[in-house]
Amino acid sequence: MSQRSAENASSVEKMMLKLHKSCMDHIEQATGSNELEVNRVLHLEADLAAWLEALESKPETQQFQSAHRDFGLAFYAAMSGLYRQAFSTLRSFLEVTVGATYLSSHEFKRRQWVSGKLDISWKAITSTDSGLYSSPFLEEFCPEAMEEQDEMLANLKQTYRRCSEYIHGNVSTSQMLPTEISYREDITREWLSVAASALSATMHCLMVRYYKDLSQPSKGIVEGSLEDHFSHLVSVRQLLGLPVEGTRS
Repeated sequence: MSQRSAENASSVEKMMLKLHKSCMDHIEQATGSNELEVNRVLHLEADLAAWLEALESKPETQQFQSAHRDFGLAFYAAMSGLYRQAFSTLRSFLEVTVGATYLSSHEFKRRQWVSGKLDISWKAITSTDSGLYSSPFLEEFCPEAMEEQDEMLANLKQTYRRCSEYIHGNVSTSQMLPTEISYREDITREWLSVAASALSATMHCLMVRYYKDLSQPSKGIVEGSLEDHFSHLVSVRQLLGLPVEGTRS
């Protein structure tokens, strides 16, 4: 290695270590200042892991596991101050998980997606005519959720849109993002809030598509998470055999 090459390598190493130190400082501030929000997200993530365990025999499990790893990367990026990357990877997690859930009901298209011949279409997933929360889909897989379809579809679309605003350079969000790695409590809390929404929306999609087809042991794996996060919904109380009196209709 020439002297000039050695000097360049040393310069790059110093720059990378400086960035690493900035990320470490950010992790301390982000986790220390948002303990409750961080624990909430980790609780939801653990419940999602339980769902993936219950679905491990499904053909789409590889896509679920890959998306789950993406969520871990998104969490790391958010805690490290890499905000745009955190929102981008969170959107990828949401897109792949919900996309695999939707395409599980269209085996031919699912195989085309896995082999790279078909792209995930968010428009198709959220279609009110044939998407995951359309009436025909719910009638076949989870008619109990019919009354909450508008609310759940709106939550799903809003979560996706919020992630997209940070990715595509929306003016208001671009102005919020720091130009260097520095702690921003408002953005950190925003990511944690959107991440919690993404995890909740994902688990509701999994419930709508799969719960009624699960074996009794697999239902036992996920029932705790359903009761923890969705017991206010009539559909969940009906599915779990809980009393419905006093819940909203």
